[in-house]
Amino acid sequence: MRDADEIIRQIKAAFAEVPYPGREALFNHHCCECAEVSASYAGKLWTEIALADVLAGRETSLLNAAAWRYYLPAVMIWCIGAPDAVDVIQDNLVYQLEPPDEERGVPEWFNERAPGFSSEQRSAIAAYLHWYRERDEARWDGTEPPRHVYHALSYWAATGMDGTG
Repeated sequence: MRDADEIIRQIKAAFAEVPYPGREALFNHHCCECAEVSASYAGKLWTEIALADVLAGRETSLLNAAAWRYYLPAVMIWCIGAPDAVDVIQDNLVYQLEPPDEERGVPEWFNERAPGFSSEQRSAIAAYLHWYRERDEARWDGTEPPRHVYHALSYWAATGMDGTG
């Protein structure tokens, strides 16, 4: 299995220079539930996000596109560092990282979030997905393969991507 500490270091390095967009840019006023999730994160640098913040804002799909992109490294780090505590958050994150197809997903949601990551950031996302795949396969009971992670990996680990999705 891949070294969790090394993947966390890779994520931190890849996202180290991402500027804070400001609280208002990160806040989703769409509905009460969106505002609740936003309040768990907004106002904090991604490097300051604690496990309690991730657990309070567990429905990360309700973050607006700017917030989802900005806080992605924190969520990945907590998924690796405390997988039992985050529970289904890690599964939900992999589904969010999986590009939509004819049968599942919302193309507009994904297309607002996926483009524009640097090659270093895409590699860090792929490293997280490889870690998840290895962990998921170790728990797999043989009933159904974890296809969502393979679809996500094929997108994020694609060579020749210029970071525009």
